Amino acid sequence: MSINTQIPQTEWSEFFVAFSNGNQGREVTLEVFSVEEGAEGQARQGKLLALDYDSPEKGNRLMLTTGEGEVEYSHTVDAPVEVMRAQEDDGEIEALEIIDQQGVRTILSLK
Repeated sequence: MSINTQIPQTEWSEFFVAFSNGNQGREVTLEVFSVEEGAEGQARQGKLLALDYDSPEKGNRLMLTTGEGEVEYSHTVDAPVEVMRAQEDDGEIEALEIIDQQGVRTILSLK
């Protein structure tokens, strides 16, 4: 059973650094869903490089990058307003959901 937890915005910077360090190289699937159109293109798969968060004082965006040694794909979430993590009972994170101010949902699933 999954447990969903919202991550407070005050913890995002530290969370994304720790998450990136702990999961770099893991296979991930990235999906983007808008309110009006549903899925925006196909799901992207790759190995996680990093999640880089710039706080509102520095631009207010989150960049998700995949690749092996170099960036093969990147996706930017502008003005994120909510970050949720889904984790197993044992604490293993299985997915992140990031929602921006336009209601676009970005889901990063770990394999």
